[in-house]
Amino acid sequence: MTEREARAILQVCRPGEIDRGDLQIAEALQLVEQNPELARWLDEEQAFDRAMTAQLANLPAPLGLKTRILAQNNPAPAASPWSRWIIALAGAAALLFLLAQIADTWRRRPSTAELVPQYASEMVSFIKVKPSLEMMSGNLGEINGWLQGQNAAPKQVPPRLAALEPVGCRILSFRGHKVTLICFRRDDGRLAHLFVVDRAAFPGLQPGAPIFKGEGEWMTAIWLENDRVYMLATEGDRETTEHFLPRA
Repeated sequence: MTEREARAILQVCRPGEIDRGDLQIAEALQLVEQNPELARWLDEEQAFDRAMTAQLANLPAPLGLKTRILAQNNPAPAASPWSRWIIALAGAAALLFLLAQIADTWRRRPSTAELVPQYASEMVSFIKVKPSLEMMSGNLGEINGWLQGQNAAPKQVPPRLAALEPVGCRILSFRGHKVTLICFRRDDGRLAHLFVVDRAAFPGLQPGAPIFKGEGEWMTAIWLENDRVYMLATEGDRETTEHFLPRA
């Protein structure tokens, strides 16, 4: 299977509904595991699909849609070719209008207040299952060296986090911005995940106390430091997460 064929197969898979029992999908996923660029594309594709689904769910149903659907149950008199052409043209115009609404909603630049929870949710959705890493090492220096080669090294790592055993790293994407992920193993065997993205991803975010957000059994903390936005995600409560944050 070629990369192009794998993209075509995975592009039609809805987020969270990838049937790994399907032989073609399984072969495509095997290619994803071997190709970091393809894995990054799949992450972005699934994130786009989730965001588009959320936007569509928020669109109000057109007024009278239910009435028009129910009306289809009643047989209508045969239409002339001219009237059928008019109906088809009107339907196409309505479809173009709906697509324009969707595109406009997608292009609208979300506020920082909207972006922060979206970012936390998308990143946690990736690490809820054991994340696939592009580079694995128990040496933080080696990890930073690899990330520097990708122009994605963080400016710094919180000291208490840096004291843990590193596991590895990879590069993700959020709204077109490169996101660095470094995973560390805690003393209890669980993982702590540090995400770093350029400040440009959150133009309205101001320096201050970390923003905490719970995601099920996960707790996230997001803070701005110089030209980077950091997010720490750990399994546990707020106190557990606070333990690894940089001290003021």
